[in-house]
Amino acid sequence: MGVFFKDFVAESKRIVWPNRKELFSKTSTVITLSILVAIILSIFDFLFGQCLVLLHNWI
Repeated sequence: MGVFFKDFVAESKRIVWPNRKELFSKTSTVITLSILVAIILSIFDFLFGQCLVLLHNWI
């Protein structure tokens, strides 16, 4: 168990944290892509829902 924590501390010292500019850039990219995917999924959901309504009315 002690070896695990010793290795954990050693690995933790090797972590390279992004600077403020990189952090802002990557965070804004993730938020933008998340919103874009949500919009695309909402459009597909709406279109498939309308197709099912048309199919239901046709039958």
